[in-house]
Amino acid sequence: MNSHRLVKLLASASIGALVLSGCFTGERPTLMPEITVPAVSDTAIQEVIAILNSTPTSNFTIAYEVVTKFGDLHTAATLAFDPSLGTSITIAEVRYIYLANGTTLTCSTITSDCAPGIDESRVSDRQLVSTIFKKATTERMQQDARVAVGSAVASDEVIVDNNASCSAIPVVDGNGATQSKTYCAFTDLGVVASMDTADLTITALSFTATATADQFSA
Repeated sequence: MNSHRLVKLLASASIGALVLSGCFTGERPTLMPEITVPAVSDTAIQEVIAILNSTPTSNFTIAYEVVTKFGDLHTAATLAFDPSLGTSITIAEVRYIYLANGTTLTCSTITSDCAPGIDESRVSDRQLVSTIFKKATTERMQQDARVAVGSAVASDEVIVDNNASCSAIPVVDGNGATQSKTYCAFTDLGVVASMDTADLTITALSFTATATADQFSA
């Protein structure tokens, strides 16, 4: 998509978002959709959820490897955050853009085409959604907290040179055996650092304390 066409699309989508949502002046940009967090009594789970519910204040880019265990699909993913621009999540060749003014786009990094809104079906074959590094993981943890067969175990790790808080939640799998689902969140960044569940493994591979404007276009 050429720069003139993308600017027109962004402008059109931004106007629509303002009409529907009112004026955004003065509001703090959020990292993807705001999360409403039901109370969780387990403090080890609660701590990681609280981190995922936070909004960072500095630029960063994190590269991940995501493994969909059913089918052994390996997917490269990247999350970029800039307080003035918003959040960009690239999963394989699909880029989801959550601009700071509330506008959302789904783009192809191959064709450079973008469409308003978030089309989750583009990555559903990988058992993923665009919010997997934040909101969707919070929802997974809330569900695991409801079915846990014991207290979660908290731990601290350093992942790609950043501190992370982790929670291992014991649950019963389909075979009746107790297994732990492990979730780690970057303490200062408010996003997933790693995850290991029955269906997905997510591993942060690299961290950069920058985000560039081209990550917010196709």
